[in-house]
Amino acid sequence: MKYFITVIAVCFSLFSLSCSTFAVAPASGFSAKGVLAGIEVDTAVDSEIASQLIVTGGQRLLDAVSRDLSNRLSCDSVSDIPDTDSLREITAEYSADTATAVLIRCLSSIPRIRQSQQLYLAELAARRSGDAAQAAYLAANADEYLILVVPGWGYQSSADETGADLAKPREIINGLGFETHLVEVEDNGSVEGGADILVTALLQHFQSGKKIILVSASSGGPTVALALNNPAVAKNPLLVGWLNICGVLRGSPVIDAFLPWPNALLLRAVAFFEGWDYHDLLSLSRSQSELRYRTFSPPPQLTIVNYIGIPFSGQVSEMGSLFYGILKEQGPNDGLTLISDALAPGYTIMAVGIDHFVNNDPEIDLKTAALLPVLLKLIEASGTGRTATAAVAPPLG
Repeated sequence: MKYFITVIAVCFSLFSLSCSTFAVAPASGFSAKGVLAGIEVDTAVDSEIASQLIVTGGQRLLDAVSRDLSNRLSCDSVSDIPDTDSLREITAEYSADTATAVLIRCLSSIPRIRQSQQLYLAELAARRSGDAAQAAYLAANADEYLILVVPGWGYQSSADETGADLAKPREIINGLGFETHLVEVEDNGSVEGGADILVTALLQHFQSGKKIILVSASSGGPTVALALNNPAVAKNPLLVGWLNICGVLRGSPVIDAFLPWPNALLLRAVAFFEGWDYHDLLSLSRSQSELRYRTFSPPPQLTIVNYIGIPFSGQVSEMGSLFYGILKEQGPNDGLTLISDALAPGYTIMAVGIDHFVNNDPEIDLKTAALLPVLLKLIEASGTGRTATAAVAPPLG
């Protein structure tokens, strides 16, 4: 397989036979059925508390536990979203699935996120029913927008396994009448190199005069964030939207797990075997990405919508399970990155029950088609969808 997490997983499995560096994730043994973020959950989780949070919304928890979790994660705005340290503490004291349930409840209580989640669920229902009004709305807006797709790592060599090229979503969006273009970053290139390519592509596509929406997946997320630091890009009013799909904005702790000696030998061996530049791979580590992401400042005219997979331990896919066990002790994760690290400032749509590899969602076609009107309506609500059309694209420098 030409996808780095699968190859590293093999190396890790061999290595763990001789040196138990990481704890194996415990089996999930508590059933849970309920509704979180408007999505039905029916799965197994790793603790009774996590189960009760899903089944009863926390109403039957012991008062002491309920007060503790509520006080530590009280969410009124996006600035209240807990950081990785807070979620790691809850994971250590209770369990990973408990922290995941609390995080979902926290995000659901934030007005902006509740708005985008409800809008998404409504558009998804409209799509399922073949709503004519939704189809008419999309048709009326199709000529005004241009969609630039920023793929993930290995989008040329491993697309069949990972969906990193977003081929299905691009096909669906094209079918709805919208112009789309794939930004041809290097297949396994660095975040910095990808950002340079994206800046060039944006400056070219600004000449179309259309409003531009960026759609990125996984490692495409930090590529977009870095490109938005370029003033010529950030200040252009034609750039109105960004759909961040499971972006590893602050990197993947999986890579960092292989950085200490002697684990680094495995990582270097994999890079050599696959023909990757070792330093390009390290640009996706959490240690490097965290520092780089601190410089990110969202352009004021840009509407950002995060689409994040949030699985419980019993919902992780075969591919996602490769590293879920490594990350589980750090808190809620999607099998490749920590959930709180995947959130750019803005709106958030929670794909509860889906992990990092959203392309394997059996409803990916329906959900892609539903996400498009959500994006457009949130852009319009911000006012940039109306003002951008009056902008004059600057000449290429």
